[in-house]
Parts: sequence; structure tokens; C-alpha cells
Amino acid sequence: MPIRFIVTIILSAVSLPYLQAQTASGNRYKDIQFEKIQRTRNLSYYNQETEGLKKRVHQFDWYYSAADTQSRRPLIIAMHGGGFKLGNKSSDSTPFWAKELAKRGYAVASINYRKSRKKPLSKFEDLSEACFDALKDLQLAIAYFRENAHHYKIDPDRIILAGNSAGGMMALHAVCSSEAEFRAYLKKNSAGADTVHNPNRVVAAINMWGSIYDSSWIANCRVPLVSIHGSKDRVVPNNSSTGPFFGTAIIERQALAAGIPHYVRVYQGVGHELHRHFNPVFGGGWGARKRWKDMSQHISNYLYQQLSLGELP
Repeated sequence: MPIRFIVTIILSAVSLPYLQAQTASGNRYKDIQFEKIQRTRNLSYYNQETEGLKKRVHQFDWYYSAADTQSRRPLIIAMHGGGFKLGNKSSDSTPFWAKELAKRGYAVASINYRKSRKKPLSKFEDLSEACFDALKDLQLAIAYFRENAHHYKIDPDRIILAGNSAGGMMALHAVCSSEAEFRAYLKKNSAGADTVHNPNRVVAAINMWGSIYDSSWIANCRVPLVSIHGSKDRVVPNNSSTGPFFGTAIIERQALAAGIPHYVRVYQGVGHELHRHFNPVFGGGWGARKRWKDMSQHISNYLYQQLSLGELP
């Protein structure tokens, strides 16, 4: 057999899967639509001066495909982890899963938010106060994207929140607790505070290895929830039932009792950030990336079903 023919067969075998991945369409919002995702960094969702805060506090990175022609895409607002003390929109797993979800046709904005100047990593009161402040920034981001929906080609009525660790806490509290409840929990004056749950009308919340401060608040939720966790997470334990961090197992029980759609995926034998051995500095390596990729597909499958995304034009 001529060597040129052998080389042709080998090249065809190597390139065929790649070509299939590039051309396969499947179902938008469920299957990968775009292999190449662009990332525009350091845009701003709030340009007004805020005393004591640096400009980058309200910045976001925008993930999108230049080949996408849709004009009303669901928006996923991604929120990073770091215990409200560390991290930013480029930290840990956030850029990876933000890009994975953008590949499926979502518009994705990964936001910064203010972090605590106190001791949230060692003092719970500081952590919960920092979460409350971060939720205020999230409200600013949602308002910005609704106001600029046409510019970003998003559907302002289909905004989804997604976060890892502290960001997961933000996603849960944004849809399950009212401002009045949160203020009362913090022992702050709640007179005149908003009592409405999910005032920003987001349509789903994705919690990755986060938790909720009061498990009874889950009953307030009226949108589909997603919880992803590692079975050996020691930073935010999956099965913590005594508070103040109620993990995925407790969220699942409360959601089931309240009849709230809740997708749960627990990865066995791994810890925080789905690392085999959690290390916030060096990351989780290839194994963690494989799990992040897998969870992105499961999240997409669930959202596609629960939000009837297959019916969108």
C-alpha cells in the first residue's frame, strides 16, 4: 500500500472526530454549538463612583461566540468563589465552566463583586454580612444587563444565576431569601426592607459546592435549582445539617419537601472545587477539569428540560 495512502487514512481518522465536533449541532443550550469562545475582559456593569471601592469591583468578563447569530439568548451570570475575601472573575473553576456553558449557546457574564475587609474566612458574622453586600452588587449587575439586553443580545426574562462556593451561596440566597429575612438573620433593622423572594425574577439558580445559611429558606424558592458537590468537601460539607452552612444534602431534602425542582449531582471521593485534594493555589489538575466538563453537560441537560429551552426560536 502506498505510503501516501496510509498517511491519508491516518489523517482522516484523526480529523474526523474534530470535524464532527465542529459541525454537529444537536440541541442549542443542551449540546455544544461553538468550539471557539471569545472572552472580552474587564467590562463594567456599574460605572458610578462608590466610595471606598475600586473600579474593578464591578467589572465582568463576557463569554460569547462570534459565530452566534441569536438575538435573545438566555444569560448566565457567573459568580466566583473565595469566601467573600479572595478570588475574582478569573479564579478557580469559574472561567472553565463559564466557557463550557457559552459553548452551548448561552451568553455568560462572569462578574466581580465587593469582598469583605473584615474576616469572613474565620468569622461567620463577617461572612454572612459580606454575602449580603455581594447580593447588592448582583442586583446592580442584573439591572445593567436588563437595561442593555439589546446590546448584549440576551433575553432579559431568562436570566440564570450560577456560582461556585461563595458564588453558589449568592445564587441560592438571591432566589430563596428576601432582603427582610436576610436582614433579620443578620440582626439588622429590617423595617421597610423588601419581603419579596426572587425580586430580580431570575429563572434558575445553580449552586456549585455552596450552601445556604437557613435551610428553611429553600421553601421560598419557586425556580429550578441545581446543586453540584463533592462527597468529601471539607470546606463546605455536602451533608452539613447543623448550620450555619446547610449543604446540598439538606437543600435536596428541603426542596423535595417543598416540591421544588432540584437537580443534584454529587461527585464521589472528591472535595471542594471537585478537586481530589483541594488546593486553592494550584488547582485540581486534569481530573477536576474532566469533572467540571461533565457537570457542565449535566447542568445544560437539566436547564434545557426545566426551562423548555428547546422551544426558543
